[in-house]
Amino acid sequence: MPIKLDPILWVGSVSPIRLPKYFPFQKREVEVICRASLEEALPLLREHKFSSILVREAFSANQGVEIDEGLELLIQARLFQPMAPRFYISEELSSRSAREGINKAQVFRFIQWPQSENELWKQLEDGLQAHSVLLSRSVLLKESSHQNKQLEALTHSLEEIVEERTQFIELSHQEEGEKLNRERQLLRFIKDLSVQTSFEDILVVLRKEIRKFHKIGDPVLAFRLDESKTIFNSFQSNGIHQTESSIPFDFPKAAQVPGSDLIRYFANHFGRPFVKVYIVPLELRLTNHLLGGKAEVILIIENSLNDKEMGLFADFIADRVRPLSMALDRVLLENQLSAFSYRWEKTFDGMRDPIAIVDIEFNIIRSNRKFSEKVWQSNKCYEGFARRTSACEGCPASEALKSGKLQVGEIQLEGRVFQVHSYPVQYDQGGHPTNVVNQYVDITQSRELYLRMLQSEKMGAIGMLAGNIAHELNNPLTGLRSLSQVLLQEADRGSNLYSDLIEIEKAAGRSQRIIKNLLDFSKGEDQPSEYVSLDEIVERTLPMLKSALRFHRLEVDLQTLGSEVFVEPHLVQQVVFNLVNNACQAMKDAGRVQIQTWKEDSYLILQVEDSGPGIPDEMQRRIFEPFFTTKKEGQGTGLGLSMSKSIIEKFGGVIEVYNAEPHGARFVIRLPLIRNHQP
Repeated sequence: MPIKLDPILWVGSVSPIRLPKYFPFQKREVEVICRASLEEALPLLREHKFSSILVREAFSANQGVEIDEGLELLIQARLFQPMAPRFYISEELSSRSAREGINKAQVFRFIQWPQSENELWKQLEDGLQAHSVLLSRSVLLKESSHQNKQLEALTHSLEEIVEERTQFIELSHQEEGEKLNRERQLLRFIKDLSVQTSFEDILVVLRKEIRKFHKIGDPVLAFRLDESKTIFNSFQSNGIHQTESSIPFDFPKAAQVPGSDLIRYFANHFGRPFVKVYIVPLELRLTNHLLGGKAEVILIIENSLNDKEMGLFADFIADRVRPLSMALDRVLLENQLSAFSYRWEKTFDGMRDPIAIVDIEFNIIRSNRKFSEKVWQSNKCYEGFARRTSACEGCPASEALKSGKLQVGEIQLEGRVFQVHSYPVQYDQGGHPTNVVNQYVDITQSRELYLRMLQSEKMGAIGMLAGNIAHELNNPLTGLRSLSQVLLQEADRGSNLYSDLIEIEKAAGRSQRIIKNLLDFSKGEDQPSEYVSLDEIVERTLPMLKSALRFHRLEVDLQTLGSEVFVEPHLVQQVVFNLVNNACQAMKDAGRVQIQTWKEDSYLILQVEDSGPGIPDEMQRRIFEPFFTTKKEGQGTGLGLSMSKSIIEKFGGVIEVYNAEPHGARFVIRLPLIRNHQP
């Protein structure tokens, strides 16, 4: 039977959302009581029960202090209505209100106002569902307690009966002795059942008990938890065997000798004849509360008793129906609870993110399968998950335990980036968290996509600028260069006019080459690789860095003109651009930037060195990590060196960083030598 839900209480200023008199929930109607006044709501909380309580925020001034009366009402509601989910509706939820709402009022859900009608009713449905679950659990616990008390009362009653009957043993020794023996057997049977933990154990105890009667076969236990199938537990030569049947039949509601149709059903299922059967239905009160009244169980006992013997056996088994029902009910309930626990554990293990519960000393208390796959034999989370001897750099667990609030951080592990969400749980008597739940979300791919997006946007902007420059300047430069070439044909070679025209033609050609270099630099990443000189790439890139180099002395020593590498030129241009630009930004005062190329074995070496402050040793191991930067906010993204490393490694090269003497930083790039045209 579905549990009747109490009314819903709405407190606070009436909203523009339509509030129905009855709210539909799971084919039932729940009354909605609206009270705009907080003073009217408090007596209702004391006198009536509600299935959900919704309170809109209401501030008032008391001795100069602003008090949220709506939140105070929810705190009172927690005392008077502990099982009713509490909703707090606010236009702007402050951290103080959220903290007090969770800690003091145990608010079920915070609702941001304004809220759509459908979303509000959806939130309310969640609250009613939670309330229904709490009521069901309460009823289940009460019934369980009641059953235990009944069992204790029954045992106590039987013991009292035994003690009472022994007082009359002198008067009717034979009669009272039989009764005493009967009660003692029943008491022993109850005690034997109380320690059994499975259907198999209960059936063994029952078979031993009914063997006191001759002409009795082994008992068969049949039960169903839904209408889809019936499960039979029966004795076989090697123990107890479990079978299933999907063919429906009606379970008898009272103890009886069944008709021929049911006996034929049993014979067909077990594949052997059944002559005479006695069926005893058992009651599963706790399990039916849990499953909604769908559980049924019967005891099937084969026999060849005559009518007189059957009467004695019926009385014998009737005395044992109640304790037997309670024992089976308990085992079924424990099995169902274990199944629920198993499903939750499987859900926990099925989550794609590694999750671990750790204590204040970072000892692993519990973890899901995804986390355990990465963990070696270790008690500490950082030892097993990250192969470290101390807490992971960037892990927010310590801060979460200290603040008692959710904290988010990032850790690096085997070239991947994990975003760690730390949730503090299990508070001690002083209200301090003792454990934390760490969820490790792999954001490596999203970071890489974000990096590519930023780079594409940057190169797109440069490409648009280069395209506009080419469009605006190429035409006049082409005309200027063509005109100078025509005039050169007419001017005397020894005249000053001829020399001036030569310089004009060279300047126009140089300007066009700069525009072409800028266009090549802004090309996308899908350009094909080609054989190119490393010196040529450097020479193409330097004109675009004149603004950055204007305060610094540039020293260039290129010695690999006859050798080539197989790369995408525009990508290597970006690497050169990033290294030189970083060197200029690192030097606050005028300094020196040195660019060198040379051959070394089967590699071409490109070295960029500056005279800046250098890079501390503790930063050198992280300098190529994505989004790591030492620049102020707004001056760098932390992507330049990470992208440079990816580009160089894409073409089989290596990029390394060193500190120069006496001060400064030196970046060394090694690219495989592909072709050498030098004699």
